[in-house]
Amino acid sequence: MQKDIAQDMGFLTENDVAELFGVTKPTLENWRRHGTGPAYAYAGNCFFYPVQGISTFLMARVKGFGFSQGQGA
Repeated sequence: MQKDIAQDMGFLTENDVAELFGVTKPTLENWRRHGTGPAYAYAGNCFFYPVQGISTFLMARVKGFGFSQGQGA
């Protein structure tokens, strides 16, 4: 239920993000501690990640496609 509500509001759970990136929850914790991971919110003893923040995090890591960000192929 919590996962469904989070998704309806545009958020992913910590488990969702760990699965998406193929990392462990301790890795996500390390990223949060060092400020190197995607944007997140903390509420009710749970971490939630806005989908837009995940997209921004991934786009910042796009490399080597031979064109600048924002240009078509």
